[in-house]
Amino acid sequence: MDDQENIKLSIVIPTVGRTEELDNLLGSIEKAKLDFRYEIIIIDQNDKCFLDNIINKYNKRLPIIHEIVSFKGLSKAKNQGVKLASGKFISFPDDDSKILHDTYQNAFVEIENNNLDMVFGKCIDEKGIDSVLNFKKESTFLNQRNMLGGFVEATVISKIDILKKWNFDENMGAGCFFGAEEGYDWLYRILTEDTSLNIMYSPRIQFFHPQVLLSKGDENSLNRVFKYRCGTAYLCVKHDFRLKLKKRIWLSRIASFIYYPLNRKKASYYNVEKNALQLGKEFAKLKLNK
Repeated sequence: MDDQENIKLSIVIPTVGRTEELDNLLGSIEKAKLDFRYEIIIIDQNDKCFLDNIINKYNKRLPIIHEIVSFKGLSKAKNQGVKLASGKFISFPDDDSKILHDTYQNAFVEIENNNLDMVFGKCIDEKGIDSVLNFKKESTFLNQRNMLGGFVEATVISKIDILKKWNFDENMGAGCFFGAEEGYDWLYRILTEDTSLNIMYSPRIQFFHPQVLLSKGDENSLNRVFKYRCGTAYLCVKHDFRLKLKKRIWLSRIASFIYYPLNRKKASYYNVEKNALQLGKEFAKLKLNK
């Protein structure tokens, strides 16, 4: 029997511009001492040789497939990882995250006990506090109406067949003009098109991820919010979330007005957010021909 048929989990890691963080992630996988066959697929979007020291460090200690690609884009990198994956299940940890010793063990317990097709966990910081977003407190079977607070795609462990049927939209995500919400789009499409799938969120499944500290108004925050809200606009146009988009535009407009006499930097942040939503909406219509 081909060894590839025995691989239970493909851990796909798209990465760009990070060495120390990737080193820490690979080290956490090694320390977890996983008791099943797995593979690690690194989708390397860096210049040639950028990751040589990291790859050479772990190549003989971990089952690594190192794929250097010429493109930049998180969604495209994930889709490329799916093409290369041999596992029955697949996971996409962020390159600045770490797994805990029981992350994947807990995931497979949930999958087996609840006959799941897909399960999401949560992100925590070094103090055990929710990071990335505020997660649900209890385990929940997810649907279109309750999915918020129950998913981050970097915490998913999914049957690979689902990813072969529903790819990530390569117009969305880090590295694209529409720089966010690819996970929402992906999960929403799955939940819309196949209601028979068992998809759950479990707070028992934990990934370490540092807090995203954002000082509203500095250059980094303005660049980030512009890309993210263009992604929000694309999502709303694609799925006809008109009320969601209007509400977001009005909230950012009101926040910009309120903060203008109090904090010009915060006012500029919300003004950029408002402009990104409006501009993203128009570009999304062109992209989607709506």
